Amino acid sequence: MSKARSRLMHQADAAFSQVVKWRDGHTCERCESDYYPECAHLITRDYKAVRTSLQNAVTLCRTCHAWFTHHPVEWENWLEDKWPGRLQQVKTRALKYERVDWQQERDHLRELLAQYEA
Repeated sequence: MSKARSRLMHQADAAFSQVVKWRDGHTCERCESDYYPECAHLITRDYKAVRTSLQNAVTLCRTCHAWFTHHPVEWENWLEDKWPGRLQQVKTRALKYERVDWQQERDHLRELLAQYEA
């Protein structure tokens, strides 16, 4: 990946993280804490087709995020209980290996963020 493409992807990541936290009210979806909210991906960011998909992320507090990172089976069970079918939909899309235009994605996410912040 070129340096320019990598920079755009990281800028999209930063905007994405903020959009997810705004969408979820800066509150953990599991315990409802607002202490250190973090953007948690349902499946790894390595799958570029869903890296910045709003379906592929939720806000978790730092504690819940760390716990789920080390308990992947419980993570998948919790996701299925909270949003039935969502994880499978994201996995299906991830396996399509769509090429992402990171500049377009970054710009779109920045527009969403501006709407949340307004």
